[in-house]
Amino acid sequence: MPDVSGLAFPQNIYQSWQVTNERIQAINKKLDCIILKDESHEAVLATISQYDTNRTLYYIPVKPLWKWVTNAQQQAVAEVVTAIFAYLYQVAELPMYSDYNTFLADQYRYVEDMINEEMYEDDAEENAYREEQLDELSTLQNSGIKLCRLMAEKSRVENIEDIVLNYANAEIRDNDLAILAIEFVQLFKAYPNRSIFDDIRPDLYYPEVTERIGADQYISFYWSGNDSVIETVMSMIDCSFQEMGITDEPVDVILFDNPVTATQESFGFESRFFPLVDRLCTFLNDYDH
Repeated sequence: MPDVSGLAFPQNIYQSWQVTNERIQAINKKLDCIILKDESHEAVLATISQYDTNRTLYYIPVKPLWKWVTNAQQQAVAEVVTAIFAYLYQVAELPMYSDYNTFLADQYRYVEDMINEEMYEDDAEENAYREEQLDELSTLQNSGIKLCRLMAEKSRVENIEDIVLNYANAEIRDNDLAILAIEFVQLFKAYPNRSIFDDIRPDLYYPEVTERIGADQYISFYWSGNDSVIETVMSMIDCSFQEMGITDEPVDVILFDNPVTATQESFGFESRFFPLVDRLCTFLNDYDH
């Protein structure tokens, strides 16, 4: 450490921190050193790092589930997918677009308002397309509300392991879905109370920036990637995100408040959660038509 004995407070603290941060980043560029204040510490040295989501939209389509739920021959698939969704909704706390105060709910409402404002009485063809879009918006809202009620049932999370194992052991099953569902159960058992938002810490990375992409804006359930309104919805989202330079991502914080800091797993939950959600989206997208 540098000799800071000749410096007055707080310059001595700042100089020591600056050198420490430089040395830490020389070892690992993904780490930042900070002096943190929290409920237990007036000041404590800590390292922080962010999980890289690669600015990916983790949007899970629910339209395939709606088709399975309303098809008597697809109840086994519907039950296991609903159980996965229930875990993601209740425990991981992913927002559902049909819930009024969510980011995607706002986007769908904006699109509906735009369509209503653009209706032209003298353009029958254009009006017919807009009527189709309004019908789609009505369907996705009503279907989303009904699916959300199923996803909110506590018993689906309480019995998720039995539901998944029954499906995995059935003679007729989709092996890809069975494997995916088992991995979600394993994740749930390893982190039974873990929300994806638990380690989102906008107060630690550029807290002064107010225009930022929140985790609830890039992780969510949505209706479909294949409908008459999604192009407009995604265009609005892209324009909004382009104006924001900061994305709120999970943060790993290690406090150096003991002589020997215990080794802890970094992003153990996130490193399993995000790939699983990505695989779930890939699976559902094949049925999203």
